Amino acid sequence: MKIKTLSLNDFRAFPGPAPATFELDGKNLLVYGENGSGKSSLFHALRGMFSNDTPPSLLSLRNSFSSESIGNVRVQVAFTDSSTAAWTIGVSDKPTRMVFGSAQNGPFAVPVHPGHTAPVNAKVKEAAKFSAMLDYRSLLATNYKHGDDAINLFYPMVSELLAGFVDLATNRTIWELWQAVQRNLPTVNSPRLVSNALNACTQFNAATKRAITLLLPEAAAILHKLSPNSLQLVDLPFAGVRYNGAKASRDKAFVDKMIGLKISYRGLDVERPQNYLNEARLSALGLALYLGARLACTPRTTPHLKLLVLDDVLVGLDHSNRLPVLNVLKDNFPEWQIVLLTHDRGWFDLARQHLPSGWTCYEVYEGDQGATAPMPIVRRTQNRPAPALLQKARELLAQGYVEAAANYVRQAFETGLRAACELKSVKLSYKQDLTDHKAQDLLNGLKTWQGSPAVSKVDWDAALHQLELMKDVVMNPYSHPSAPNIPRQEVINAADAVDAFLTLARTR
Repeated sequence: MKIKTLSLNDFRAFPGPAPATFELDGKNLLVYGENGSGKSSLFHALRGMFSNDTPPSLLSLRNSFSSESIGNVRVQVAFTDSSTAAWTIGVSDKPTRMVFGSAQNGPFAVPVHPGHTAPVNAKVKEAAKFSAMLDYRSLLATNYKHGDDAINLFYPMVSELLAGFVDLATNRTIWELWQAVQRNLPTVNSPRLVSNALNACTQFNAATKRAITLLLPEAAAILHKLSPNSLQLVDLPFAGVRYNGAKASRDKAFVDKMIGLKISYRGLDVERPQNYLNEARLSALGLALYLGARLACTPRTTPHLKLLVLDDVLVGLDHSNRLPVLNVLKDNFPEWQIVLLTHDRGWFDLARQHLPSGWTCYEVYEGDQGATAPMPIVRRTQNRPAPALLQKARELLAQGYVEAAANYVRQAFETGLRAACELKSVKLSYKQDLTDHKAQDLLNGLKTWQGSPAVSKVDWDAALHQLELMKDVVMNPYSHPSAPNIPRQEVINAADAVDAFLTLARTR
């Protein structure tokens, strides 16, 4: 079971009365959104909908400009099995309630959550156990949040990374076992209370060690894909929590709450990775731990939704280090439904080139600021952008719209050049915005590629030469709306040249 549609109404950046709907059709989802456009509203909607803990107040997430009634606040998902679930606000049927000892008249707004209010939706409840919502701030819990101290992953592991791991010996999760430990802190030196504390520690420690044993190889393998031949995850040492047995009540505590992190970089042990590694490697390490934990905690086969939502977690990685993340998601999470959110337009365009067919792509833009409640502009787009643009150009040619077709060929040409530079690992001069590279800059960079066993240097140079001819003849002077008398055949030739180049660029 996967998500078919996601609808937001009067929720954060998306005001009512009409909902904004994202059609996933059971596929993975890639979303580009400008800062302030509403992209992160999707993250908060999915995190709130599939929450194991008490979800946030829906009223606090209501659109600030809304003039609709509170009953219009809604996050709704439709699943591929035709069922639906909604997180919304209802009205209490009780005429009064007591507030600080005084009777207050109703009716009262009450939250209605499919996973936490009766009747509980079992599909949402089960999906929440396997779902993971990760943003860039979450990664900081594995590095920068520790300051200059040794990294201690105990609380990130217990409260998030391994919280949902179900221990078969007790049939309880790591988080539930840790809560049991805390509840059993003795108040006095009673043998029974001390025994309860020791038993709770024993169960928690055994379950956590089993979970770490499963996590370690998963995370190490992912880290190797993200940072090959340099950064290695060696161990996550955990001796176990113990009760200190103090006599005074104020001194009683559980101690040794420590899960360490042992890594090596190029064969050297790294004691304080947050002070030694660059941001890209720290991000790769954090991603490996979080993604490895999802695999360790989740059954390989389950009829329930397994949802992985990543909101701008790649901002610490340069573009050459982001593509391996897509490979990890493809290879290690084939049965998951993935939602990948980004504010980086250049990365969005490059990612679309690499995504397999099981993805849906959307763009979100900030709405009209003159309106009382600006509605973000939501536009579905295609992955594989350059081939899609060429297809549109050929359709326009068939309909006789030569000028418009030339414009689409130019867009396919420019998009394909950027994608080819990424595919062939071509080094370019630094630009803060990748779209600032001019077409000739990209062509010059691509000329430095020396070919491969599958694509000879001769064929590559010939394709680039043909592109340059088309660039001078068609791409520049003819790809503007005011250009007169565009020869149809030259636009066809330009489209063919771009098509042939894209075929070589995708050949490994």
